[in-house]
Amino acid sequence: MAEGRTVSIMARRRKNKTRRARFKGFNLWNAAESLVQANVITQNVFGTDPLGFLVGKTTNGYFPSHLRHSNLDGTQISLAELVGLNASTPGDAANQRAAAWSMAKANVIPMLMQTVGTRIGFAAAKKLTRGFRSDINKGIKMVGLGRDVRV
Repeated sequence: MAEGRTVSIMARRRKNKTRRARFKGFNLWNAAESLVQANVITQNVFGTDPLGFLVGKTTNGYFPSHLRHSNLDGTQISLAELVGLNASTPGDAANQRAAAWSMAKANVIPMLMQTVGTRIGFAAAKKLTRGFRSDINKGIKMVGLGRDVRV
């Protein structure tokens, strides 16, 4: 060993990172992005919006699937039709699944472009509205919902 040098036997101490509590509430920004993404997918695959897919949609508005008549033009497909809950014949559900599959194959490129565009748009808007969202979150905290809701 060289003279004049001392060797430390103890291991270096690492400074632990401060732990932060993770937000477990409802983020309105993420919910809005999820709703737009769901709309892109249901429009391109099922020909309707998310609510129309879940509860069924006629020209008169939204109705539960058991009160609804089948689609006149066949382009709107609901969840009840996919599983055969309101099918008049046993093959109706299979026909609806085949129609949804053919619509998905026909619209795959526009759907991917819309999905990516939505993600890019929300990411850019999130950065541009950072100060405004921060002010809204401060107001939400003052009301007492800071642990449950964020923008």
